[in-house]
Amino acid sequence: MAFEPDWWKPTRDRTAYHVNRADLLHKLLLDHVLWVQALEQFGTDASLAVTWVDRDGQEQVMAINQAFLAAHLRILRSVMHDRAKCGPAGQRLIQTIVAKHLRLLGNQEEGFA
Repeated sequence: MAFEPDWWKPTRDRTAYHVNRADLLHKLLLDHVLWVQALEQFGTDASLAVTWVDRDGQEQVMAINQAFLAAHLRILRSVMHDRAKCGPAGQRLIQTIVAKHLRLLGNQEEGFA
């Protein structure tokens, strides 16, 4: 695909893009926290297997381990940087999403006390 400097024309729906990125950031944070917590239960060298059936009905298996988490964290940071580059609104969005996750983690820890 050739680079098109004006690929983001005014006719494109920027609001939909921002909503999509916010939703993706929320999901990435949630997944990352869950996987880190799950691996902590089994030790640093642990590996979990995630299994699902794809749209063709084929079973798929993915290893969740420290290497996977490192790659996932790079994706998470990339989406977070993408939001941060959207100016004050993007930065507020990051703060809101991260604060929400921190509250959830705090509530979870209180439940274990």
